[in-house]
Amino acid sequence: TWELGIHSYLTYLRDRLLLAKELLSESGSVFVQISDENLHHVREIGDEIFAVSNFVAIVAFRKTTGQSGDYLPDTNDYLVWYAKDVKKAKFRVLHQERAGYDWVNYDFVADSSGHHRKMSKVERAAPEAVVASGGRIYRRSPLTSASSSEATLMPVEFAGRTFEPGKGGWKTNAVGFKRLERANRLEHYGVTLSFRRYVGDFPFFPYSNAWTDTASGGYGADKVYVVQTNEKVIERCLLMTTDPGDLVLDPTCGSGTSAFVAEKWGRRWITCDTSRVSVTLAKQRLMT
Repeated sequence: TWELGIHSYLTYLRDRLLLAKELLSESGSVFVQISDENLHHVREIGDEIFAVSNFVAIVAFRKTTGQSGDYLPDTNDYLVWYAKDVKKAKFRVLHQERAGYDWVNYDFVADSSGHHRKMSKVERAAPEAVVASGGRIYRRSPLTSASSSEATLMPVEFAGRTFEPGKGGWKTNAVGFKRLERANRLEHYGVTLSFRRYVGDFPFFPYSNAWTDTASGGYGADKVYVVQTNEKVIERCLLMTTDPGDLVLDPTCGSGTSAFVAEKWGRRWITCDTSRVSVTLAKQRLMT
């Protein structure tokens, strides 16, 4: 029975991915949500239809905060992401805000008197107090790069010393160094030249392929279907790969979450389902 069931599901999935490939624009992407039980089958079918070269990522996202099991609790689902053509695929980087002051290696401070120094243990334990007293927390960020060009291999004069970039070259050129020096951003320790990256410079960082904040919201609320996807998950996929006015297709309408999110963010959408109940529920949700 299990073998017949999985064969039927994979045939169903294969048909829809073949259709998706036909319908996708050259810059389009397709996402398949799946549990870990059949994740490997989706990869096999996806690689066959879209080619391994057009595989983009597997995203693990939290579906629940806790679940019992014989071994490790199963709290994640997965998104398998393919592009029609990975070289032409539309992608918009999404960022999340850094939480509080728990930032790796941000353990220096420019105090209110203008001195730059290492933070004390007391200050590291209460960074809010440092900021409240007029201090600016920062880290010494490296200026060397793995790649190089002729414009980034020059020696740099700073604080009466000459610094060499090494094999990789610098991250900026001579003009960039002048700007860093004028902004009082350069700092050296030993033979290393670095720049001061302050906490407030850019308090965001890009999402990775692990989304741990998706168990809240839709999953905490009442659901029409057991497998109903959190709006936050679909929203993130949509914002990464489309622009306002683009067309989104969901061939498995369910409760209409994809259409709901697309409507919310100004995308055009098409959705369908073999179940009249599903279509009726989706209509009601979208109209109200």
